[in-house]
Amino acid sequence: MAEQGRLRVRIVFVLLGAFSAVAVVPLVLSHLRLASINGEALRTVEEQVLLRSAVKIAGDADNYFARAGIHLRKIADGLVLAESIAPDRDPFGFVGQSALLIGYARQAEGFLVLRTPDLSGRGGRYEPEGLEPAVEAELRRTWEAVMKGDGREMVIGPAMHGPMFPDGGIVLAVPVTSRSGVILGAVQALVSLSRVKGLLEEERKREVTAYVIDRSGNLVVASDPALIASREVLPKVELVREFISHPVRLTKSYTHGEGRGARKVLGTVAPLDILGWGVLVEKDEAKAYAMVERMIRATWIGAAFAFLLAVGVAVVAARLLSKPVVELLATARLVADGQYSQRVPVRGARELADLSETFNVMSDAIEKSVDRLKQAAKENQELFFNSIRALAAAIDAKDPYTRGHSERVARYAVVLAKNMGLPPEEVRKVRISALLHDVGKIGIDDRILRKPTALTDEEFEVMKTHPVKGALIMGQIPQLKEVIPGMRHHHEKWAGDGYPDGLCGEEIPKLARIIAVADTFDAMTTTRPYQKAMKLDYVVSRIRSFSGIRFDPEVIQALDRAFTTHELEVVGEAARLAVTA
Repeated sequence: MAEQGRLRVRIVFVLLGAFSAVAVVPLVLSHLRLASINGEALRTVEEQVLLRSAVKIAGDADNYFARAGIHLRKIADGLVLAESIAPDRDPFGFVGQSALLIGYARQAEGFLVLRTPDLSGRGGRYEPEGLEPAVEAELRRTWEAVMKGDGREMVIGPAMHGPMFPDGGIVLAVPVTSRSGVILGAVQALVSLSRVKGLLEEERKREVTAYVIDRSGNLVVASDPALIASREVLPKVELVREFISHPVRLTKSYTHGEGRGARKVLGTVAPLDILGWGVLVEKDEAKAYAMVERMIRATWIGAAFAFLLAVGVAVVAARLLSKPVVELLATARLVADGQYSQRVPVRGARELADLSETFNVMSDAIEKSVDRLKQAAKENQELFFNSIRALAAAIDAKDPYTRGHSERVARYAVVLAKNMGLPPEEVRKVRISALLHDVGKIGIDDRILRKPTALTDEEFEVMKTHPVKGALIMGQIPQLKEVIPGMRHHHEKWAGDGYPDGLCGEEIPKLARIIAVADTFDAMTTTRPYQKAMKLDYVVSRIRSFSGIRFDPEVIQALDRAFTTHELEVVGEAARLAVTA
């Protein structure tokens, strides 16, 4: 008894150790899965933060240039008003001679130069001494563009850099248009990009590099002045190239730079609506995803520790398990695979011996039960098919010319289904549906069924009801639900003029399409009151001519294959008459 108690305690502890090891694995897996989800969430948050930064900068920059445009249009409106009040005076020169232009320039943020040239190019000016030739040329170009325009659009020049405006500047020009739509002159301003640079520099606090690029991908202004020298490199950056092609918001990871200076970054670009430029915000992936990497690294360390612990426990438990357990497991697998005659040797500790003996008893019971079930299933299957065949034969027997018709149609339909590559279960449905396809004739008057001459129109209409009658009769049996469509629709035509529902093409169930060809094949290869049995090659050729008209082309291809491989052979009394000439 003491020995039994010692063994019982020992087995319990072994099982507890094994269960503990099994519990660690789901815990580790769930921890790794959670880390993956959190990592993706952190990446998404970082991308959203970067996108919000780019959008905010773009929005603030757009507002800055919009305000500049508003100021220019106010001046233009004032010149139009002055011209209408005092047409004998020159409002363009007056605004420059007075302090109005200076007031406008000081009121507007970022105006370095402000001009009001008329049609001749003369007018008021507010500008520093020694204006650079490049700026003068750009002012001249935008004025000419305004003079050639339609009087509605603001003309925007390219970004420029110079000693007077090291952070960059841009020339904006709006037309001065009379009430009658005639262009009287223009209002021009050289607007500094210092405000835009200030927006970019705010991002440096978050270890983010920000740029403004034009539509060609060239650098306009950057958060780091040293980056101005890399303006020729930016058009090669993947995100910049995509922005040039599609100026929309974009966020992605890519490589910035070439050679040793290349680095993986997370970048976002957002368009400036007014100028058509873009704001590009970048952050090194190592910094952007640093928290993610730390979390994943810690997770992997914890998972590795838990895994090693589980392996150690599993090894110890495996060594403690006795040989009978291994034999029991191997035998159980054989039984699970269907080898019910296998038995496990009864040996080892009492608990294991009892378990082995009980397992053998269970295997005996399972083997006997399975044998009984197999025999019962076989008998039920045979009974089922024999019942169906008997029913079909009884229906066929009502007409001496159709005796054996359903059995032959089922055989032909199975050959077609196999040549179409249908799985065994679908072939079985085809066979049952074909056997029962004419069961509705039980509800047709024998005088119509056995009439030796052609049916009248009224009699044919009655005959056409047999598919629906058959479907209603057999529809009462739930197990035949899947074969009913083949019975109901085997007289439908591919072109859509069949009965009972006038279905066409793929609307017709596949079972019915197969039975329709098999039914026609049997009708043409057996002697009927209105025709003699035809030769096999003629029958196949004739049916083939109705491909895509009465029959499914796929079924006709299966018919051709079966005919070529001699799988399709007529049976019964038609075999002698339908052989190939």
